[in-house]
Amino acid sequence: MSENQGMRIGELASQSGVSVRSLRYYEEQRLLDPQRTTGGQRVYTAEHLTLVVQIQELFQAGFCSSVIHELLPALGAPVQDADRLQAAFEAATARLESEKESIASELSALSRLRARLGLAPDTRVSLHGGHHDSSPAAPPAPFDHRDRRLR
Repeated sequence: MSENQGMRIGELASQSGVSVRSLRYYEEQRLLDPQRTTGGQRVYTAEHLTLVVQIQELFQAGFCSSVIHELLPALGAPVQDADRLQAAFEAATARLESEKESIASELSALSRLRARLGLAPDTRVSLHGGHHDSSPAAPPAPFDHRDRRLR
């Protein structure tokens, strides 16, 4: 590949909507394998763009990078590896359903504890004077999907 063909990392980032940092992470995790110029710069093709979109879809579905690494060859030949893909997606579904049940159980326990303590769901206890405050509760902490990645 000559040095003026293909995309540089910034262009791939722009076209895919994925940060340069994420693209480097994908390479570190062996999800992407770009060509290199004689000067060592990464060069990507349209196939890499398609691959980045697939990687993003798999991350959004809850898969971790090591499972994505295992699934990418199967995605390249879905007819040949349909059984492998089916098994991975069934395992993913089962894991997410299990996590959903765990979350529902935790929410139920939280609700029971709240009721036992005499707290209404939308009421906070004020530190000033010991009475209930109807001001809005603090927003929840942002959810970190890395804790729920499919393995």
